[in-house]
Amino acid sequence: MENSAGLGGIALVLAAVVWLFIFVPGYTKRSQINETTKLIQAARRTEEKSRVPTDDDRLRRLLTTQRGFSIIFILTALASIASVVAATAQNSWWFGFAIALPLSFASLFIQRAAANQAAKLAGNIHRARQRVRANASKSQTKIAKDRQWSPNPLPKPMAEARKGELLLPLAEVIEISAPKKSLASKEIDEILARRRAI
Repeated sequence: MENSAGLGGIALVLAAVVWLFIFVPGYTKRSQINETTKLIQAARRTEEKSRVPTDDDRLRRLLTTQRGFSIIFILTALASIASVVAATAQNSWWFGFAIALPLSFASLFIQRAAANQAAKLAGNIHRARQRVRANASKSQTKIAKDRQWSPNPLPKPMAEARKGELLLPLAEVIEISAPKKSLASKEIDEILARRRAI
């Protein structure tokens, strides 16, 4: 029972050592990690600013705008409806309705404008891709017409073998005059040994 206090002290010392060796070095390097992260983010921002946006980037941005303003329109429309309902009980809610209704119409206008621009841009992108595909298919058919398939010629020995001429005899032919009906295991072993020797 007396050792429990000693073991608790040892456990506390071990926890302090673990704390010193694991957490303190990470804490001291945290400022260096933060500086490195800030430098990387700044470099990425400058790279994004210097990069010319493509049509796909513009389309993605327009779709994000459309979705964002659709959500704003739904929320402000609900807020204007709720403020009208609340205004029947208390007249001060008409002020909320006067703010929410123009916001909902403005967000609807922005959402529709972004949707129209996105539709035009998507149509342009689609037509450009179709032109590229059509040009690629035309060039592929032209290449296919230029390169017709022709069979590979056979090598000389195989060509002669196909004609029926045998260049070298494959094996010596032995005629069997009187075949045995059954072979003993010793005879079968001799035959197999001769075949393995070949």
